[in-house]
Amino acid sequence: MTRADFPDVVRWQAQPHVARWWSHDAPDLAGAEAHYGPALDGDDPTRMWVVEADGRPVGMLQDYRIGDHPEYALLTARPDAVGIDYLVGDVDLVGTGFGTAMLHVFLRDVVRPGYPDATEAFAAPDHRNAASLRVLEKLGFVQGLWFDEPREDGGVDTVVGCTLVLTRLDGSY
Repeated sequence: MTRADFPDVVRWQAQPHVARWWSHDAPDLAGAEAHYGPALDGDDPTRMWVVEADGRPVGMLQDYRIGDHPEYALLTARPDAVGIDYLVGDVDLVGTGFGTAMLHVFLRDVVRPGYPDATEAFAAPDHRNAASLRVLEKLGFVQGLWFDEPREDGGVDTVVGCTLVLTRLDGSY
């Protein structure tokens, strides 16, 4: 991801199929800069990626060592795991299997080589997000504890901690 991707990120996060589940990190370009700029500048260890299909941007992913974010490390007993977040912003790709394939390639080709000592990947979708939970299940993630994740507005989201032993990531889903 680069700053040139911010208009797409803002647009994707405003899409109803994304906004329902994704915290509004980028309500506008200034919000995108405030939230994602520190990682782009190297001041936050989160790595961010834009996904392209047929040469056009269609979604985003991010990965980070859970322990590098103390506020997340307190929520899970897996501080050495690699946390992942993802969204398919292009509504035409939702429900087509694209998200499952996207996440599989990301875990195999980006996360595993990027964190060679990590044994687990961790995702925590909202407990009502059946589509995201199904994608993770197809890839071999196992649901664990439900917990309340604080939001910046003072509310909480009840999420399901899902883990994948990275050595179990194979070519099928």
